[in-house]
Amino acid sequence: MGAIKYAPPTGADKLTSDGHARRKALAGTATLALGLVTHSHANQFDGGLATLESKKVPERSRPIIPPGAVSYQNFHKHCTGCQLCVSVCSNQVLRPGGVIKPLMFYERGYCRPECVKCSQVCPTGAIRPITKEEKSSIQIGVAIWNKELCIVNRDKAACDLCARKCPTAAIEMIPQNSQDPASPKFPMIDPYRCIGCGACEQLCPARPYSAIYVEGVEVHRVV
Repeated sequence: MGAIKYAPPTGADKLTSDGHARRKALAGTATLALGLVTHSHANQFDGGLATLESKKVPERSRPIIPPGAVSYQNFHKHCTGCQLCVSVCSNQVLRPGGVIKPLMFYERGYCRPECVKCSQVCPTGAIRPITKEEKSSIQIGVAIWNKELCIVNRDKAACDLCARKCPTAAIEMIPQNSQDPASPKFPMIDPYRCIGCGACEQLCPARPYSAIYVEGVEVHRVV
C-alpha cells in the first residue's frame, strides 16, 4: 500500500514527450512535402521531353465546333448557349466561347472518338445525335504543324507523340533527309484522314504553344 504513487511528468519527461511529438509532426510534414514534390515532378513532364508549363490557346483562323454540329451555320443558328453540352464534356474540351456559345479547346484534353455525350443532351439540334461509329469518321478540323515550335527541330529531341496518339493514323513521321533514314523525323499530316479530335495538339510537349494544332472546318465531312 502506498508503494506506487502518481506524479506529473518531470521537465525531462515533458521535453521527451514534446520532442517526440515534434519529431512526428516534422516527419509528417517532410513526407507531405516529399509527396508534393514527387507529384509535381511526376506531372511536370510529358514523356520526359519538355517541362509541362501551362499551354496557351493557339490563334485559330477558324474555331472548332463539336461533331454532330454539321456546320457553323447550323450550329450558330440553333445553339442557345444553354451549356448542357459543356456540363457533360468529361475532358473539358467544350467551353463557353464567343457570345457564350460553346467552342472546343484542347489545352486540357481532346475530343475522344468514343464520347458522344454532347450530341445526346443538346435540346435544340445545334448538335445532332451521332453514334460512336459515326463520330470516328466526322472531320471537325484539320491538324496543322508548326516546324519552328516542334521540339524535334527546336530542341533536337526525338519525339513522335502526335503520330503515336493519333486515333486515325493521320500522322506519319518522315525523315528530314529522305536519303538518310536516321535523320530527325518530322510529322506529315494526311488532311483526308485527320478528324480534328485534338489528340496531337493536347499531347504535344512543346510549350507554351503546341507545335501541332487544329484548325476548324466550316462544314463537317465524313473522312
